[in-house]
Amino acid sequence: MKKRQEFYSHPEYYDIAFDLNRKKECDFLAGCFARYGRGRVRSVLDIACGTGQHLIRLARQGYDVGGLDLSPENIAYVRAKARAEGLRPHLIVGDMTRFMVPRPYDAAICMQDSMGHLLTNEEIIHHLQAVARSLRPGGLYIFDRLIPNHWSNPASRWAWTKRRGKITIRTTFLTLRNVDPVRQLCREQIRFEVSENGTRRIFHQQHPSRVVFPQELRALVECSGVFDFVQWFSNFDIRRPLDQARAPLFMVTVLRKK
Repeated sequence: MKKRQEFYSHPEYYDIAFDLNRKKECDFLAGCFARYGRGRVRSVLDIACGTGQHLIRLARQGYDVGGLDLSPENIAYVRAKARAEGLRPHLIVGDMTRFMVPRPYDAAICMQDSMGHLLTNEEIIHHLQAVARSLRPGGLYIFDRLIPNHWSNPASRWAWTKRRGKITIRTTFLTLRNVDPVRQLCREQIRFEVSENGTRRIFHQQHPSRVVFPQELRALVECSGVFDFVQWFSNFDIRRPLDQARAPLFMVTVLRKK
């Protein structure tokens, strides 16, 4: 537990380790704003914003952005990172199932499968209702979910290396571990090997994650009573709806507030 807490206190490491494909994802988001927004999308709330990789990129494109995260360290890091570029996003520390913002946004996003931290149907519905309260009527909500093709898959594993300045981080990510098919829960494990100024440190992190399949997600959206389903896509490709994709890794869903 000590190593886990220690890594959480270093958001810069997270920012380096997970600096992956964010330009493509933000271009996809902007395309959805233009295609599905009722009126121009000017303001965007990033829920579970982490170290602000999407938030900062959208702010650079001229969007008025806000961010929500459960980690005070992440919020402090994003605030400093934004100020260094002359940006002033509205940032709050909060739980994604119950939060309030001072004004409604035109759109909200939730990236990096952050909704996987919601482990029950009730938490997902409460989350959707909280998001709807943060949006103007007709506002968009766009989020991604990692989906397995079937439960018999072995645990999925990815590894990559990222460098920034004198810091190098080798990340190994494993998911679909210890699957509970009844509650649709699995365990995700991450190993970070950090090399900095000639020293090497290893951190381990693990947490439960909830798997939600496409038709189940649509049913939960209907149960929430606050959103209409608009469209979903495979792997941040606006040219490829989810139902036309073979073995997609991510489903990216677009909802509209009623």
